[in-house]
Amino acid sequence: MKPGFASIYRYSIPFVRPVPVRGSSLDTRDGLVIGVQTPDSLYAGYGEIAPLQGLHEETLNEALEMCTSLLPTLDLSIGDLSFSDAGRNLPSGLFPSVQAGIEMSLLNLQSAVTASLPSFPGAPPEAAKTLPLNALLFGSAKSVLSMAEEYFHKGYRTFKLKVHAAEPELAVEQVRSLRNAFGDEISLRLDSNRSFELEDACSLFSRIPRGTIEYIEEPLADPYGIPEFFSRTGLRAALDESLWINPCIWNELPHECLGGVVLKPSRLGSFSRTLHFALKAEEKGIPAVISAAYETGISLGFYARLASVISVKPAPCGLDTFRQLSRDIVPDAFSIKEGCLLPEKAYRNTLKPDLSTLELVETWIL
Repeated sequence: MKPGFASIYRYSIPFVRPVPVRGSSLDTRDGLVIGVQTPDSLYAGYGEIAPLQGLHEETLNEALEMCTSLLPTLDLSIGDLSFSDAGRNLPSGLFPSVQAGIEMSLLNLQSAVTASLPSFPGAPPEAAKTLPLNALLFGSAKSVLSMAEEYFHKGYRTFKLKVHAAEPELAVEQVRSLRNAFGDEISLRLDSNRSFELEDACSLFSRIPRGTIEYIEEPLADPYGIPEFFSRTGLRAALDESLWINPCIWNELPHECLGGVVLKPSRLGSFSRTLHFALKAEEKGIPAVISAAYETGISLGFYARLASVISVKPAPCGLDTFRQLSRDIVPDAFSIKEGCLLPEKAYRNTLKPDLSTLELVETWIL
């Protein structure tokens, strides 16, 4: 079956507070929503295309231009698509955010038509019923502790703290204050976005007691220094941007020095690639952490479904970013209980966004 109609919508949502992203601070989240409908207009599927400044190389306007020029010409057939091959009919060279958004819309349309949930061949017989989340922390030591206390009382037990080489003493102070407050009751992850040189990283993180941190995401400007960093500090690293900058690095680093892989589908560019790294990591006993780039409920519900079929006991995922948005385009997208969401419910809720919150850009008859 092929869709009969395609539409592009635009949104702009203020953040609750300015969000730091790789050296800059963002006040709003801007993105696109692609909608595809069956010829009789009875069923629709929606996907999100939301390149993030500082993360994606393509801009939102470039993504929009690609969509408007290519959508009317693409083979958007559905029927037997899965996470592992949703982009099989799409041309090469699409921007990562565009590729992920189109694949998402097609899988969601297929789910609407067939009343089934997206999966992949070889998936566990049953999807995970609950999905733990990690809470994102940033700011001063005082504000980080305040945020952590709020999340802790809501049932969260995994926290991700942004640290930066420009403020090394702040990083140590934040980690110590969290450990003094919560001890071993929480799991703490750090994320430095490749901001440290090897010597500085080893000097700083050697001051943090071993066993205090689950992993540090992208600790080094040169990720090939991770094995030495692990040897000198005992602290495992997690790969994030390294996987989309140089996918071969997965086979070039000793896996014992890795504590996780952080997978952002909209940056990896396809769900087959995301799934590939997730399954490779799971085979090695390395947690696969599905993560968002401050997208709306459309993406987050979809990512929750993906995480739930990768493992029956998924690692806490980076999908709590929805709390940074002042509103969502999906009514009641998430119901979080004890730091977890119900992935199937979350996925089903995100299939019907509130189109009245979006600006229609263009519609095509396919």
